[in-house]
Amino acid sequence: MNSTITDFYNGWTISVTAVDIHCSHFSFDITSPSGYSQHVPMGGINEQRAIERAREMIDLEIALADEE
Repeated sequence: MNSTITDFYNGWTISVTAVDIHCSHFSFDITSPSGYSQHVPMGGINEQRAIERAREMIDLEIALADEE
């Protein structure tokens, strides 16, 4: 059974799940406050790196939304 870790960042929800895909051991999902969701199957080698990548992706999504 895969365990999921949930984190919150700038109003977004991050869900990190342990899965082995190629050289990655964790995947993650990010969900915006409005409900828009994205899945990244190869999120990182460890939980911390997957959370860092998810936060980087959220920062990018917010920056892109600000440009519109």
